[in-house]
Amino acid sequence: MKETKENAQPKPRAKFYVEKNSALVHAAVIFMALSAVFRLVGCWGMWCDQFFAASQIGLPLVCNLLFILFILLLGGRAFWTTSLPVILGVVFFIIKSFTFDSWLHTVLCILLYMLVAVLYSATAFGIIRTKWLLVPLFGLPFIYHVAVEDAAALRAGTVTFAAGMQEVSVLCIMLALLFTALAMKKRKTIEDVELPKIKDPKVIVPAKPAADAAAPAPEPAAAPASAPETADSAEDAPAQESAATPAESAAPMWRLLPLPRRTVRRTPLPIIAMNPHPEYIYETARRKTHPRRDRQNERYRLPDRAA
Repeated sequence: MKETKENAQPKPRAKFYVEKNSALVHAAVIFMALSAVFRLVGCWGMWCDQFFAASQIGLPLVCNLLFILFILLLGGRAFWTTSLPVILGVVFFIIKSFTFDSWLHTVLCILLYMLVAVLYSATAFGIIRTKWLLVPLFGLPFIYHVAVEDAAALRAGTVTFAAGMQEVSVLCIMLALLFTALAMKKRKTIEDVELPKIKDPKVIVPAKPAADAAAPAPEPAAAPASAPETADSAEDAPAQESAATPAESAAPMWRLLPLPRRTVRRTPLPIIAMNPHPEYIYETARRKTHPRRDRQNERYRLPDRAA
């Protein structure tokens, strides 16, 4: 048992990515952008308080923009970068939770936000090898907000416009993270790929040679001395040589005849040597059979001198 535990190697981290052209990624980007718009509309005119403006307006807007940029630009090769805006968003939600009326609600929300930061970061970095823990982590709080808290606030009629816009902004963030979790894909490793199964080789035992085949074949009898060829036999010989087998006659001609080997012959120009005396002009180059060269030679050829 000890040897097996020592030899067992830990599994490599999973590598998650998202496709930029996926409909789920587009939906996540749209909802994250809508969250920034609703946050601006709901908090418009509330930036007099510097702490509120920095923690409840500036911080969530930075998280929205960073998440959109990272998922579009780095979602295919470095999806783990999206954990940075998620962690910053957790800080925003923790600060927001201190404004709740019930301390129990505040503590439960802080624990939930910490769980979101840990699970999302561990999944994005590949420590957790499955994405299906993130789906209920974002889906169940969304259902609780819509079915319980928001429905009760609407029935009571105590919701203001600013609070309603801020709540819609939070719901858009939850939907964006839910669609992102559904769009995540894991890269296959060598261990995950199933290799094709190869059948066992068949062993064919060679057949034993028969007794007749083992015996040596008799040598052919010596051919009789051929008589001198006559004229008739000499005429029949080319006909016999030209006769081809059916396989050769069916084959195309280019398979039967050897292809000619093309050679390039360069004919040198005629070399004309001139004697100091004009009457002794003679040609020293050897003529070649070439039409163009012949015309040139005829042009420069002089008539033969009289003996």
